[in-house]
Amino acid sequence: MCRAILILALSVLSARAGLSKLEAISMLETGNNDSAVGGAGEVSRYQIMPRTWRRFTSSQAYTDKQLSTWVAEQYLALLETSFCQRAGRGPSDFDRYVLWNAGPAYYERVGFAAARVHPVIAERAQRYVNLRQMDNGPKPPAPQPMFALSLPIAPINLRQTPSLPNAASDLNAGQLGQAKAQRPVN
Repeated sequence: MCRAILILALSVLSARAGLSKLEAISMLETGNNDSAVGGAGEVSRYQIMPRTWRRFTSSQAYTDKQLSTWVAEQYLALLETSFCQRAGRGPSDFDRYVLWNAGPAYYERVGFAAARVHPVIAERAQRYVNLRQMDNGPKPPAPQPMFALSLPIAPINLRQTPSLPNAASDLNAGQLGQAKAQRPVN
């Protein structure tokens, strides 16, 4: 039942405009730097401890974005499932970041209570929430052509004109100036 609630909650949350769970973690932990190594030895853009990494793969390709994302997905799913079993509810974005950053044992020690989380961890967890909920703004306008041609169009009666007119000779100087390419004004 808890897993079904978690899947439903994730479906609703993923419809928001902000970053995905892993995009937000990566942005907050390293600014998406695949080569980052933390002070305690954390590796990859997600800052995963090597002993945790080894639970999911024997590869040490910490800078491989695809592999590190896969490892991070596996680890996050494990954290979410564990939290659901221990706390009896699905994790909020705040909970999710505390689990990622401080670990499930720490969060359980403080009773899974956001108000009891260390202020530094709580501040980072709130940043994570903000990244997940941020409004990416309106969609950019469709690309416009670099320039547009403005040519005068004169009807041609093919029955009376045996050959097509030469555009340069048939236009006067004013019309020729209008035929030049014009860049749109931004």
